[in-house]
Amino acid sequence: MQLSAWDVIWPCDPGAKPPKPKMWVCVEPDRLWFLRINSTEKDGSIELPKALHPFLDRDSWLHCHGELIETDEAKLLTLLERQGMPARRGILGAIAPGVRAEAIAAIERSKLLAATQKTSIVAALGGP
Repeated sequence: MQLSAWDVIWPCDPGAKPPKPKMWVCVEPDRLWFLRINSTEKDGSIELPKALHPFLDRDSWLHCHGELIETDEAKLLTLLERQGMPARRGILGAIAPGVRAEAIAAIERSKLLAATQKTSIVAALGGP
């Protein structure tokens, strides 16, 4: 699967409690790093309005201060197969350009991500 920065996918998320399909945003395509989209606001999240993101069921939140999900291509393909909806196993869409600067700023403020991770992510997302 060829992913680009800001692409959104919907794998079965083993980090969810209980494990279930959750949307992920690709923040570093060369390393297959992702952040989660949540249906509720958490500290360090930015709003993703459904009006700008037609693949969402409702207004949602990109958790920019959340756990960085790291995977490899084989595991990612397995997680996409496990989510149970063949029509949604590919790239669903991308984060709208109008919210990207806010997301980058939130990622830069994250206390959970290491400085080297933030540098790589911001560069991959097209930030300064």
